[in-house]
Amino acid sequence: MSLLMLVLAGLLGCVTGFLNVVAGGGSLLSLPFLIFLGLDASSANATNRVAILLQNIVAVWQFRRDKALSIKESLYLGIPASIGAVGGTLLAVQLDERFLKITIALLISIMAVMLVAKPRMWETHRKTSWPGWAKWILFLAIGAYGGFIQAGVGFLLIWALAGAVGKDLVRANGLKAAIVLCYTVVSFAIFYSKGLINMEYGLVLAVGSMAGGWIGTRFSVVKGNNWIRYILVVMVVASALHMISGAFRG
Repeated sequence: MSLLMLVLAGLLGCVTGFLNVVAGGGSLLSLPFLIFLGLDASSANATNRVAILLQNIVAVWQFRRDKALSIKESLYLGIPASIGAVGGTLLAVQLDERFLKITIALLISIMAVMLVAKPRMWETHRKTSWPGWAKWILFLAIGAYGGFIQAGVGFLLIWALAGAVGKDLVRANGLKAAIVLCYTVVSFAIFYSKGLINMEYGLVLAVGSMAGGWIGTRFSVVKGNNWIRYILVVMVVASALHMISGAFRG
């Protein structure tokens, strides 16, 4: 990797790390970049997990330090997501990626409308009536998608954590980082065992991603729910359009 590519990878990693922690959609930037570097789609999808893993270690540590994260609750929701990620990772080559992208794009488009129309849903911490088994099924399904492709999973997790668990956006971001960390450990191990991870590219991207993840954590805690909601609206609309156009192109 040339010096220019090293610098670009570090800068891109910083941007994607920030976006992934504050909102989501960072992988929609990092995956095309890894493919641009010469990796095939499967290897890029696997290599991207190096940055995801390390940025969320930093984010979880900082959210925990800022008292915005419960480890007990993280494990309660992270376990079903990790189980789902096993299936999603192992079945990645058999699933219809185009169908998944269109489905996720539609879901996060609805989320964009709700972010604007129902701000209190995202800015207040409240109780919900979802039973425990329903939450497990929901996070099992999200974990399966995360194990499959990762891109856009942050939006689904925030939606689930706000709607089904009742978290405001700051606490939802903390839990999101912990849940992604849980299932990424599983996905990383599977991808690594298959020889699909390019550690050189992954670690270079991860250096910037860890810095961006730390900045994103501090931004979430200091700026609070309102700022996060604005960034989410922009990112979910851009990501939905990207996914839909990509699905129809190929």
